[in-house]
Amino acid sequence: MMAIQMVGGVYCPLSPRDPQQRLYALVKQTQSHIVLVHPLTKATFTDEIVLLEINSVLTNKDVESDIDVVRLSNLSVTLNSIAYIIFTSGSTGIPKPVSN
Repeated sequence: MMAIQMVGGVYCPLSPRDPQQRLYALVKQTQSHIVLVHPLTKATFTDEIVLLEINSVLTNKDVESDIDVVRLSNLSVTLNSIAYIIFTSGSTGIPKPVSN
């Protein structure tokens, strides 16, 4: 999680067991630019979402990507930056984010 913060990101765990519509709604609600996925869960997401496979990050330093790495490195992390977002179950309606 610290590496995610160091590049200006926010950790938001998503369950591959959730329906595709819920995952799409959560990603849109958090305004995510990149979703880090396992190869087995990649098919869960639509083509509208930029995906980065965890195996490519861990094993290949020369991965070609549409992600603007220079722009990511210019982000600043402050004491007020959000570290993570966790959503409520949504059992009473729309899932609500809780951040810290």
